[in-house]
Amino acid sequence: MEVISIIIDIVLIICGVLATWYAWNIGGSIGHSSLKLMAGGFLVLGIAHFTETLAFLIIPELPFEAGEIIHRIIVLVSFIMILIGYQRLAKFVKA
Repeated sequence: MEVISIIIDIVLIICGVLATWYAWNIGGSIGHSSLKLMAGGFLVLGIAHFTETLAFLIIPELPFEAGEIIHRIIVLVSFIMILIGYQRLAKFVKA
């Protein structure tokens, strides 16, 4: 089961890296920094899942609840990054 989780986590990180790479390569007014922030949020989201999987493998005595709370905090940070990126993009488009 851990192998499948690790494979999926790696795919999530690759998606986040690609989103970040594409955001950095968009030029002009569309390549606003808000897109970079949102893409970074996707990358952090992928890392959150990988961190959760590794935490339980590296520290088997870690209480399940502690691992879940750490995971959710990282996911929350990524969602905040994405939300702020959307807010900045909306403000930029309206200007």
